[in-house]
Amino acid sequence: MVFVGVHGEWGRIDATQADLGCGQDRESIYRAKPAAPLTCYECGWRLHLVHRTHGAYELWFLRHAAHAPHCEARLAGEGMAHHLLKLDLAHHARAAGWSAEYEVAAPDGSWRADVMATSPDGSRRIALEAQMSSLSLADAKARTDRYAAAGVEVCWFTDRRTVPWLDAVPSVRITRPEDGGAVRITAGAARMEPEWCHDRADCSWSGWGVEGALPCGGHGKWADVEPFPLDRFVAAVCANTTRPHRLRVPSWEQGETWRWITRRYFELEEEQVRATARRKRVMDRLAAVQQRQREAGAAAEREHMTAIEALLRRQKALVRPVVEFVFHESGASPNVGRDGLPEFAMGVPVYVRGKPYAVICPVAGRVPALRDALAPLVLFAATERERDRIAAQAEPGQRVEVLTVDVPPPTLSARREPGGLTVEAAVDRMFGLGRM
Repeated sequence: MVFVGVHGEWGRIDATQADLGCGQDRESIYRAKPAAPLTCYECGWRLHLVHRTHGAYELWFLRHAAHAPHCEARLAGEGMAHHLLKLDLAHHARAAGWSAEYEVAAPDGSWRADVMATSPDGSRRIALEAQMSSLSLADAKARTDRYAAAGVEVCWFTDRRTVPWLDAVPSVRITRPEDGGAVRITAGAARMEPEWCHDRADCSWSGWGVEGALPCGGHGKWADVEPFPLDRFVAAVCANTTRPHRLRVPSWEQGETWRWITRRYFELEEEQVRATARRKRVMDRLAAVQQRQREAGAAAEREHMTAIEALLRRQKALVRPVVEFVFHESGASPNVGRDGLPEFAMGVPVYVRGKPYAVICPVAGRVPALRDALAPLVLFAATERERDRIAAQAEPGQRVEVLTVDVPPPTLSARREPGGLTVEAAVDRMFGLGRM
């Protein structure tokens, strides 16, 4: 069973058209005596015109005469469902004002369209492929690519429940009701359902570790269209109001998902795609700023820890010289505190006869708040620079002595030195987080 053949005088004929596609009458060759000179375009074997009624369909087709050889055209044409769908596709394309021909082949034989629909001005051609048998994903993609290379649009139609290529090429699934109703599109067309935060400037979704308000990137999604008639779909495809589109929302979806959509849904998706890109740009900027802030904070923390360790080492290095200095000056053996205390501006207190006498290396920045309490005491520094810093904050004229000693460079060691604090413990002490 095929629809297209070759007449010895008229050339190519289409049995589905009343004028055979060449301006002639079907009846002139139907059961003609002698038989009309009809042959197969593929194998050259003799054909004859057949008329059958199938439900609501008046079928006119061509059948190979007996003992025909192996023929690709005949094999490709097998199956009533396949024939009926091709009839429907051609009929709907013609109803839309287009021409439609069966079994149109590429000049080089690289493809053959079940139904080739052509716009009135010839500017567009669409291959309407009725694929009722199995077809691999690779073959569907390869054949689609060959059509594209020839400037031919394509839409694949299938009635199979599961096909591997339905999402990968422009295609739809159809259903033919058992009661003989109109064929319907049941999968392959989609609509965009937009969704936005109430305040588009402050999205409710997580910023993935980025702090601060982020613009809404849209939370819309694609949904399947409710089943609708095949004729409406073909008319929309011909009118170019429905087009195949590779979905971009959600943006993290892997692989390809092709759907037939209208321009309105494309614009809704485009709005969300742009909003998502804008949200990402804002996220990237905020993330970069916050990363720089974290890095700056970490650098400041390292510098602060280094300064604290240096203070601890100065204090430790000054213990012996200060003891000798105070003993020589007071005539009594002093007692030195174990480590710096907040009430002595984080300096190490030195006691004589049970009373505070001096402070080793107080923190200059803490001195003003304790100026009155520290005014009677001798303050010790390890360098002239440290002395100047302390003197600038202390009571005017307060005694600040410099005892020059060798101080080991800071190493940021967390070990507790004999008679001293760890750096971490010193930080805790300075911020009033407890004492060791």
